[in-house]
Amino acid sequence: MKRAVAFLFVALFILLVVEPNFVGNQAARKDKIPVYVDGSALKTNNDVETKQATSQATIYIDPTRGGSDVGYSAENQISEKDLLMQLALSIGSSLEKAGYKVEYSRWYDDVPACSTEDECETIRLTKAKEVNADYILSLSLNQDTSLHRGFSIFTQPNNLELEDLAKEMANQIRATSYTRDEGIDTDHYDSFAILKDTETPALLLQIGYITNPNDYDKISNTKFQARIANAITQAFLTCVN
Repeated sequence: MKRAVAFLFVALFILLVVEPNFVGNQAARKDKIPVYVDGSALKTNNDVETKQATSQATIYIDPTRGGSDVGYSAENQISEKDLLMQLALSIGSSLEKAGYKVEYSRWYDDVPACSTEDECETIRLTKAKEVNADYILSLSLNQDTSLHRGFSIFTQPNNLELEDLAKEMANQIRATSYTRDEGIDTDHYDSFAILKDTETPALLLQIGYITNPNDYDKISNTKFQARIANAITQAFLTCVN
């Protein structure tokens, strides 16, 4: 009899005390509570764990080409200008999710009229200043008659913070196993109007060779675009947070 009573007490203890706590702890581990910070977007269970930027820096993304400037175009391929826009939107979405403010130099074919490449880049630079950009990230694609492949980053000299950002971006992109790393160049910045004015820190990411089948297959793949976008975002979170 005494043994039966003891078993009954143990069963009641497990039922009323242990099991509710166990279930509650399991639920707490499984269900994340949405977080709301005044002035920011609501983060749900899907993205509550995303690392957030504290700087809220404004990043101006510049997908070159646009309008009548189609760039490289081949049969059964996405044109250079459209591919750059896709990449820009993927990168911008990733950066915004991390808490950065994002502006674009163009929205598809909504581009100002200009007659030369330098003039076009100067107009883009002016717009970057108008939106008080903290950083410019200009995107371009290479082309070659050979099967050359790889990405490279051009940036302004004598800016250690910017060089660190370029190095981290290269490391992160290289880690995606996308293509070969052709290096960082701080010597030829004055060949690009978007980099000449050092008042606004700027990077030019030549993200690959549109003429190389391997590079093209990856940069035109939405999953790989997202992977590249995440790599760039991680670089900013590491160096500009």
